[in-house]
Order: sequence, then C-alpha cells, then structure tokens
Amino acid sequence: MRCSNRSPSAATPFVWMLSIAGMLGLFACFPSASRAEQPDVSSPAPAGERWAVPPEGRCDRVDGLPDLGGEDAPASFPFEPGASVALPQLERLRRFLPEALWTYRERFFYEGMRLEIGPCYRDYSPPAFFSDATARHAGQATLTEDGGLEGWEAGLPFAPDTIDPADARAGARWAWNAAARYQAAGFRGRFRIVDLLGRVGRAEAFEGELFRIQISHRADLADAGYATPFAKGNWWVAGGKFFEPFNAREYAWRQYRHEDSLAKAIRTDDLHAYLPGHRRVRRISATNLEGIYMPSFSVGVVQATQLAVGGGPGSAGAGGALVAGGVGGDAGTLQTKRNGFEGQELRPLLWTWRVVGTRDLLAPINAGNAMYPTEEEREFGPWGLSFASDRWDLRRTLVLEGRIKDKPGDRGEARVTWYFDLQTLAPLYYVAYDVEDEPIDIGVFAGRWSEDRPDYPRWPDDPARPVRVIDSMGAAFANLAEDGSWRRESWELVGTPPPDKELKRLQSTAGLTKGR
Repeated sequence: MRCSNRSPSAATPFVWMLSIAGMLGLFACFPSASRAEQPDVSSPAPAGERWAVPPEGRCDRVDGLPDLGGEDAPASFPFEPGASVALPQLERLRRFLPEALWTYRERFFYEGMRLEIGPCYRDYSPPAFFSDATARHAGQATLTEDGGLEGWEAGLPFAPDTIDPADARAGARWAWNAAARYQAAGFRGRFRIVDLLGRVGRAEAFEGELFRIQISHRADLADAGYATPFAKGNWWVAGGKFFEPFNAREYAWRQYRHEDSLAKAIRTDDLHAYLPGHRRVRRISATNLEGIYMPSFSVGVVQATQLAVGGGPGSAGAGGALVAGGVGGDAGTLQTKRNGFEGQELRPLLWTWRVVGTRDLLAPINAGNAMYPTEEEREFGPWGLSFASDRWDLRRTLVLEGRIKDKPGDRGEARVTWYFDLQTLAPLYYVAYDVEDEPIDIGVFAGRWSEDRPDYPRWPDDPARPVRVIDSMGAAFANLAEDGSWRRESWELVGTPPPDKELKRLQSTAGLTKGR
C-alpha cells in the first residue's frame, strides 16, 4: 500500500482538539481501494432485499457500517432526530461518513459547528407517475456492448428489483438509473460559485443563472409520448449566463444533449455561446465534456487576476495569470475544468462501473439553512466548504465505483466513488482518485426537499400534479491535489419547468442574443 505524502491537517487547531485515536486515524496512510471500500458496505443479499430502503422513521437499524478497531457495528443509530452535534462529539459521526471525508474532516467540520441530526430514512420518493413509468417500461431498456443505453422510454431504465447484485453489469445499470433519476423536469435558478484558493487564500465569486430542462424521456408527459413537441431529438437542454464578475457579465450559452449520446460515446453535446466581445453566437467544442457545461473558473494553482471572455489571442492566460473560463478570440473554445454543477449529469458509458455495496450515512440531503441568493453571508467554516451547521439525515446509500475507459479526465481522475441516495439516487458524496490511486477530489452535495417549500412553483400544465423532488442547492469540493477548492450555492433552484412558450425560447440559440 502506498502512503500519501499529503498531510490533510498538519498544524491546524482542529488536530489538537481530537482524541489520540482520532489523530491516529487522521494521519494514517490513505487505504487502497480494496481496504478503503470493503468494510464500508453491507454483505451481499438478494436483489429485492439488497436495494430496499428502511421504513421512514426507523432509527433502530443501520447497514454496512465499517469495522473500526475491532468494534462491532452498533445495533441502533446512536442519535435522536433533533440532536445537535458539535466538534468535540465529532468522533460519534465517524461510522456514518465516507472514509475519505473522515480522513480530511478538518475541511468539512469546524469549531463552532452545530450539526442537527435529521430524520431517519424520511420518505423523499418520487411521485407515482415516475414510478408508474418505470414499471410500465420495465424490461425494455438494454445495455449495449460498450455500456451504452438503448430502448429507454421514461422512468428509471432498470427497475431496481430486477438488478441482480451478482450481475457483472449491475454497476452500469445503476449508473444509468442515476443519470436518469427523477429531477422533476430538471432545475433552474440563480447560483454563486466561490473559487477558494487554499485555507486562507482569496475567495473569488462567480454569479449567474442556470437551467437544465429535460425535453424528452419526461415521465410527466406520458400523453405526449414523454417529450415536448420541440425536443428535436434532444434529451435535455441547458444554458445560463453570468452576472458577476464584471468581465464575465452577459456571457451566455446553450448546451444540447442528443439522444444519440445515450449509446454512442463519440456523440458529444452541441454547445453554443454568446461572446459579448464579438456580439454574436459561436459554436464551441464539447470534447471531453461529461456533465453540465459552464465556463470554467480557476482552482488553486495560482491566484486568478482576471476572467477573460471573448478577448484577443492574448487574453486567455495573458501575463501568466490563471484565467477562469478564458475564451480565445481566434479559437473560440473554452477550457472546462470546473462548473459547480459536477455530479448533476453523468455519461455512464464513459466509465466501467462496479457496485461496491450499500451503506447507511448521514448527509445534508434536506438542508434547512438558507444560502445564496436568499442569504449571502452564510458561514461555511474556515475552509469555506462546510455544511456542518445544518440538518443531516440518515440515508441508505448506494456506493458505485467507476473507472474511466479512456485516458484520465482533465483533473486527472482515473477512478471515482459515488455515494447516491438509494431512494432518490441524488448524489450525496463523491471521491476521485488519480492513476496512482491517490485521492484528488472530495465532494459533498446538499439538497432541499420541494414539499418543505410552501411557495414551490407547480407544474404549469397541471398545478395539481405532485412535484416531490430533491433539488441540488449546494456542493462543496475539496481539491486535494492543488490545495484549492470551490463551493456552489443555489438555494432557490426549482425543478418544475417554465411554461412551454418560455421553454421553447430557452431551448433556442436565438434566445442568446435577445435584448443584447
């Protein structure tokens, strides 16, 4: 086993507050994949039982707890809903967090935190029309030889009770389920992404609005063949624009994910951007783009001094600055390294998947404390990455491992471990490793339950139709390789679509120049 040469918490006040046992765990070598993950999960079981979610409110059973120091897993959850956990009691959370998060815990937990224990296995299940679509089309979807998806109509491509845990392709089936999970019609709203340069480095904020709306495979559109009349062969359309900083203002874009990309890795997204400096829309490259596109922002290596958008050939990286989202005036391409919405969209056929198992974890799946744009001054701890002063539910999670098929990604990721909520398949945690199996990224996702929001917008075509969706209202990623990190806040995101007239305008590239 190789030992990492990165010390996650050396010489911080946090270390001196831990017990001797905690210190030993903190400075231990990061385990290899087999040692890190095998104790993390439950033992095999039949499919119907393996993918079952415990009844709502049942706190007397936990699953897949790691064996720490020869101790037996506790027979019951050691917290009462509503209890508060401060930093001195952090050791009690260890069994209910991913091991990588615990190893680098000083970035996500801090002195003064007050973590509220939320409900056990609260019912966040999708509405009946989504489950009905899954059942109606069960057995139609198939995997291609290289892991693509064919025959999917709506709902989940693979009904969970049909996925055999012993099947070598169970991981691929679950990955496609996660990609096709219920998100109402997608998401839309304002966001703020903060680029954090080290623990005490300068924080650089990027503000704007973003949407991703599904226009086919929509379970709520069963009477219309699960698609809008203007889908044009696309699965979904996304886009956005920047408000701040000044140099990025009015930069806008559209991204289209075509049906062909479900089965063909070579089929990239269609990208178009409005470049204010050129006052026109350009088609730009989407090579190596997996998820939601956004002009990138800098992480860690040096402090960025400008954001170049649509300048001349010297504007992208001029003067030795690390430029966020720089657009070369001649090439018309963008460097896409970070977008703040990592994990919201996957392309499963780019990876080889394995089911690691299931595990019960605490996670801020339904956070209760507001952030941007409702609350612009929320505290996120000394590293700017912590959701610890918020509500964390006990959830049954699905742990998937993906190994990239081609060369490592732009950030060097060769292997990733995802922790998805088993009931909703919303992402909860993410850990990426480089080719030497060293951890390079740790991500925490925070959500918000639509049914706890009295003013949540309804479906425009049927206000009585239930929404029942977990919206992604925040994420925080610790970049271990570069000692730089980032945080996203999007407290007011909603999953219901705008009326069709507005949606038709949004999906058109003509909307990029309207009013400019």
